[in-house]
Amino acid sequence: MPLFLIPILVGLIAQISKLAFDRSYRKHLDEEGHSMPRYGGMPSAHTAFAFSLVTVVAMAEGVMNSAFAMAVAVVIFILDDALRMRIFLGRHGRALRGLIAKLTPEEREKFPHLESRLGHKGSEVLAGAGLGIVVTIILMLIIA
Repeated sequence: MPLFLIPILVGLIAQISKLAFDRSYRKHLDEEGHSMPRYGGMPSAHTAFAFSLVTVVAMAEGVMNSAFAMAVAVVIFILDDALRMRIFLGRHGRALRGLIAKLTPEEREKFPHLESRLGHKGSEVLAGAGLGIVVTIILMLIIA
């Protein structure tokens, strides 16, 4: 198995596992009435992917090289997104929903559903990190 497929597989495993681990992983409808999964949930698939990438690089190349440094930079960026930026966007969603609620019912229908919870909880990020590391180590040992 090519090494670049491992983080992709780990991310997919994390995304699929949300259906089993997170009972609140519900869906909502977009403007056309299609079902769409919501953001967030247990475990964080983005975090699992990023930590899998770091683990693959560490196990295949070691930690004293530029590839590992770049993988760590990706982890920092994704953690910032998962924990901070999405929470910030969720606050905007709640504020906009409050403003939309003040409109007439006819005017409200013109606006799409806005998520109010986009970020991950710390436990969801930790679970994603753990899943990413553990599954990657298992896969690396199997293919080695």
